[in-house]
Amino acid sequence: MQEDPYAFVPVVDEDAEADPHWLELRNDATLPPIYMPPAMAGRHSPRQRLVATGLIGILVLGTALGVCLTYGPKVLGW
Repeated sequence: MQEDPYAFVPVVDEDAEADPHWLELRNDATLPPIYMPPAMAGRHSPRQRLVATGLIGILVLGTALGVCLTYGPKVLGW
């Protein structure tokens, strides 16, 4: 029998308040938007859509052909 993975998560207090600065923590990132895209759908340039479609197509094609995309080629029979 498998244990409940959420059994050890503490219960939130009824009078708990959310951090008022949580938006600042998300929006003050110094990483470029191409590395950390927005969490919600929005407007994207045709170039971004083309690159995303191409990458997804490559991954789907590789999976369909049976290429191991996670660990790379087998070395010494491993």
